[in-house]
Amino acid sequence: MRKAALPLGTRTLGEGHPCLVVARVGSAHEGSPESALRMIEAAFKMGADAIAFEVFRAESLVVRRHPRRRDLEAVELSEEDWRRVLGAARASGLGVVAEVFDAPSLERAVASEVHALQVHPGDLENPDLVRGMAGARRPVLLGTGGRPEALVRDALSLAGEEVALVHGSPDVPAPAEELRLRELGAARERFRVPVGLADPTDGGSAFALVAPALAAAHGADFVEKHFTLDRSRKGPDYAPSLSPEDFYRMVELLRQAERARGELVPAEGTEGRPAGRAGRRSIVAGALIARGEVLLAPMLAFKRTDERFEAGLSPKDAHRVIGRRAARPIQAEETIREDMLE
Repeated sequence: MRKAALPLGTRTLGEGHPCLVVARVGSAHEGSPESALRMIEAAFKMGADAIAFEVFRAESLVVRRHPRRRDLEAVELSEEDWRRVLGAARASGLGVVAEVFDAPSLERAVASEVHALQVHPGDLENPDLVRGMAGARRPVLLGTGGRPEALVRDALSLAGEEVALVHGSPDVPAPAEELRLRELGAARERFRVPVGLADPTDGGSAFALVAPALAAAHGADFVEKHFTLDRSRKGPDYAPSLSPEDFYRMVELLRQAERARGELVPAEGTEGRPAGRAGRRSIVAGALIARGEVLLAPMLAFKRTDERFEAGLSPKDAHRVIGRRAARPIQAEETIREDMLE
């Protein structure tokens, strides 16, 4: 049976927990382990809960004559570099996610004890890779990227019990209408797993600051957002990336959106948070009521009372007051409480 909440380092992702913020590095380290290390430090300062890296070997990912082969080779980190970077990420206290693209990279990520593994949407049709991730006994995040539902269900059947879905357009940057935030809740209900958003919006737009907050308000269990140390360099993955300063602001807006969303109204008979007093009325005495006098409807009034003092019985409880005797004298406009009645 799939789990509604998954461990991610010292955090928990899923039902009943705050929206988890993942700072996605992608290839923004530009092949420099020193830059990757600086990005780990920046992610911690930006308020992220976790950090995500793409771990791959170009020779296993694309054919030799692929137009992006040289670009991928330029940003590929060595085995030794990954050992250093992923070890530092774990030591930072952040949750560590590795999106892996081949078996050797999966082995490296597992050896470095990353907390979760991620499947690129293009690899939902790679059952051996998905099975390998499930066998690593770590939470698996499946990127859906607009893939057909049948394909998503097939991948879910292979990914094990600790699995979540990553909703989001495969094209970056993507326009706002491509987010389809209503699908977050629908996917959670349909697949019964945690669901998050990989936000693909343009990192240079104002909307990029609020899109993750809107996702949280729509019930996203986690949000992934690219970041880069310097957007002006226009390096790899810069288009959907936020600067560290904007990422920090994005996290603040997301947390405010969570608070604004509030809690569900509790079911009848359960205890919720105390409701505010402002605007509420209590039953008060319309005039002086003598001790032993029977209270009748014309003797009662429903008014707002001083919020500094304990509230009395609600107007809906008038039937509990009418017909009872006053246990002591009740002054005009005094709030009527249960202990005043026989």
